[in-house]
Amino acid sequence: MPMLSILSAAAALSLASAAPFTLRTGQGKDWSLSSVLGRERLLIVRNPPAAYLAAIRRQDTELQVRDLRVVALLPPGDARLNGSGTLMLTLLADPGGRVGAQYGPAALIGKDRGVKARYPAPPPLTTVAALIDTMPMRAQERRERGR
Repeated sequence: MPMLSILSAAAALSLASAAPFTLRTGQGKDWSLSSVLGRERLLIVRNPPAAYLAAIRRQDTELQVRDLRVVALLPPGDARLNGSGTLMLTLLADPGGRVGAQYGPAALIGKDRGVKARYPAPPPLTTVAALIDTMPMRAQERRERGR
């Protein structure tokens, strides 16, 4: 999706709010969206390929810099649920795909709890980072943090 289309979609979706949910990790622990809403940006991706998760793991530092958590929604019993998470990667079982159906293949949620963009497939981190870097709150964070 071209950057202009993503930005237009972000403007149109900025009034939409994230729908809270609680799902279980591969280790059987509950994880709630409300525990991070407002503190972190979230990229929710439905059933991403293993190669995508591996790429996200390698980019954990970039995710931390932007306060961006990637939440991967996977089918219960999927072997990827037992894979390693990172500080900014959370792997969750989504029974029946009900949460994934709400967010689509991928959605970016800002710290203001609004849906900033929807993607037709799990997007490259560079695409998401470029959008985040245009956000006023991110500009303020760069000034305050120096990165």
